[in-house]
Amino acid sequence: MKVDISFQSLLEAISSLGIAEKHQLWELLEAELFPDDEDSTEDIAEIQAARADYKAGDYMTFDEYRAQRVERSV
Repeated sequence: MKVDISFQSLLEAISSLGIAEKHQLWELLEAELFPDDEDSTEDIAEIQAARADYKAGDYMTFDEYRAQRVERSV
């Protein structure tokens, strides 16, 4: 089904979305713009695991990583 929506209306609708919905939209657009036909099953699994870790807060900022590296080298 094709829906005729003005670009301005689309922008306004996107602006009203929450963060989680914008992430879903981002993933949809990414899939449309960059098809996964070149990604292996392993690559897709790693990407999904990394996204899950990020959503769970299990990540380190670059500044934290750099500070940790400095501590190790001392």
